[in-house]
Amino acid sequence: MKTQSILWAAVLAVGFGLICIASTENLREYEFIQTDRNVALFNNLSETTYSGLRIVFAEEVTVLQAFGFGAKVALTSNEAGEVLLEGEIPPHSSVEFDWPSDGPRIEAAYWIDSDGLVWIDIHSPLAKMWYVLPRGTDDQENGCAWYVPLEVEFHANWSKDPDGLPLVRYLWSWSDGLTLEGVRVKRRFLDSGWYTVILTVWDAEGLTHSITKEIYIFRYACGDE
Repeated sequence: MKTQSILWAAVLAVGFGLICIASTENLREYEFIQTDRNVALFNNLSETTYSGLRIVFAEEVTVLQAFGFGAKVALTSNEAGEVLLEGEIPPHSSVEFDWPSDGPRIEAAYWIDSDGLVWIDIHSPLAKMWYVLPRGTDDQENGCAWYVPLEVEFHANWSKDPDGLPLVRYLWSWSDGLTLEGVRVKRRFLDSGWYTVILTVWDAEGLTHSITKEIYIFRYACGDE
């Protein structure tokens, strides 16, 4: 069998149905991406329609672009490192804000509604996981491929911190009671069935984030089953 990696989807079937994975990961209210520029993505996960977004930077910032996905926003102020975007940001919509890659970091961010400001967590790390299946783990018996026991390698190296701080701890825990630590771990599945895996990461400031996924380990496959 070929080595496979997780694709971030609701359900993933690998090989002959060796493993499927159901994601229970929710969107983050804030995500940071850095390519040739800094990109901040703010997701309205509430049931409130906000009238704006206030972003506070460590110093003056150059705005490259700001726009909404399902939201309507316009830049109305950029003074002393405080950026104000106003408009209509309904539930389940998003706002993207871009600035130069050598620009300042975001210190704080707030949604704006009729009652005032709503704080957004922008400093907690982001946990992400993927896995690799070993080569040649299946044994043939009476035309069927048996997949357990099965050793799977789990990776957390896609996890990151929006402030650029190092991640100092990676904790893996499974629903059958096994816990392991490390950016890359291996575990052996002895039985088929559903397993819940939780990855929790810590940054240098002690902030954490967890991601939870459900994995189904198949026992065997015969022919095209």
